[in-house]
Amino acid sequence: MGIDYLSSPSYTNFLKNEIPYFTSDSIKTYSAGIEFFGTLEYEFSKSFSASIDYSYYLRSSNYTFTYYVFDNTITSHQPSLMVYYNLIYPGFKFKVGAGGGYHFHSLVNNISSTEHDSYNAGGGFVRAEFIFAPTLSNKLAAYVSIFYSGNFTSSLKSSDGTTLKSSSTGNEVNLGSNGPGARLGFTFYLN
Repeated sequence: MGIDYLSSPSYTNFLKNEIPYFTSDSIKTYSAGIEFFGTLEYEFSKSFSASIDYSYYLRSSNYTFTYYVFDNTITSHQPSLMVYYNLIYPGFKFKVGAGGGYHFHSLVNNISSTEHDSYNAGGGFVRAEFIFAPTLSNKLAAYVSIFYSGNFTSSLKSSDGTTLKSSSTGNEVNLGSNGPGARLGFTFYLN
């Protein structure tokens, strides 16, 4: 499981323009989301490895103004390919790596449970990561990771092809973001 602390300028500006003034002050530049992940890794040598990674990301925000409730949920399917340089010591391993992939994003906007809009977008991303993996047994290690990532996405579009735009500025909205994150888990060795 992991947590991402991302800044999404286009989406944040959209929220600030769409949500009434008294509530918009509570919209922060960085927002936290959680991710659930799994990784398959292959070691080419003691020093180098590569992994195929998949994570499901979820971020939700809720703002209230009088009797209106603005509920927004972002979900993402995030496959990626990473390459690592490994430093192995007795009892633990450090990995430094970088990689990227293509993310599939979905945004659902609900206003007081009466209006429901859904939008989708996709785009590339890059991530730099540092992993600390202390050995727990011959077949098990802990997995502690910190990373920094950047997403470059297309504009959000509904199923009929309508692009999401800010009503006050007319700017197209995307989920492009960047920021730090952390992951905590376990590594199971098959060999």
